[in-house]
Amino acid sequence: MAELPEVPLAHDDEKSQTHNAMSIPNIVAFLTSSTPWSPAAVMGASLASCHGSVLTGCFVDPILRGFGVSDVESTIPALVRDDVLFDMSSATDFMVFANQNGVAGTNWAALQVDVEGAISQLAAWHDLAVVESDMMEVRELLTFLTHLLWACRLPCVLLSKRCADLPPFERIVIGWNGSPQATRAIHAAMPFLPGAKEVWILDGADEDGDDNPDMPRFDPYRFLAQHGVEARRRRFDREVEIVGGALIWEAQRLRADLFVLGAFSHSRLRERVAGGVFRCMLENAKIPLLLQH
Repeated sequence: MAELPEVPLAHDDEKSQTHNAMSIPNIVAFLTSSTPWSPAAVMGASLASCHGSVLTGCFVDPILRGFGVSDVESTIPALVRDDVLFDMSSATDFMVFANQNGVAGTNWAALQVDVEGAISQLAAWHDLAVVESDMMEVRELLTFLTHLLWACRLPCVLLSKRCADLPPFERIVIGWNGSPQATRAIHAAMPFLPGAKEVWILDGADEDGDDNPDMPRFDPYRFLAQHGVEARRRRFDREVEIVGGALIWEAQRLRADLFVLGAFSHSRLRERVAGGVFRCMLENAKIPLLLQH
């Protein structure tokens, strides 16, 4: 990764005027183009500007996008080196782009070989990832997100093809089913929630309660209220989750510009998600999805 010269940081009074949002120290955006800059770059720069973040641009070359994460390392050595050329903007160009969008600190990287290792390395010091849903075919994207969310536990803003919303996010909808994944998703969304004008919870948790009484219980409404966030409740049949599109449709009906939900709560991930909820959400989403496992 190239080390870039730092742009002078804004004074404290300038920072306070820029945003009151919680900080996200480091964001990594997985980019697919630089002419123009792809949606992940634009979203990443907007988030970094709003939250005082250092932004890493990570270019994913097209030659890698057709492989599953675990397939790349074994495939690349068979390619001629001249075939693995990265048509990417320089680190300096990315720094200029980010600075023009209000981002002070930047880094630059490229996924070349050992994609799984590179993702793990980036996740080790970043707090949020930005990923484009059309970066790969759905099955390959699922593999990519599985490693990012499940193995690395890095929350991710997933951008659909039709996504046009940029922060600050004013109407946030949370999908809640009582799972640890949904709990972690709410926690990951805390940089965004206090600044929202409206927060809705699509509540599909079991009303009868199946929690172990000896275990600490997480109450999303109480948790958010303790941080000054008033959440409104919309009851939702948890069985409708199987339909997939119903959840995202309801979030969009509430005019959400960010949908927060726990991802991959079932062990048979590929079989359940590849042709089901995940694909349906990608096909129907017009808003960013904040995912956390």
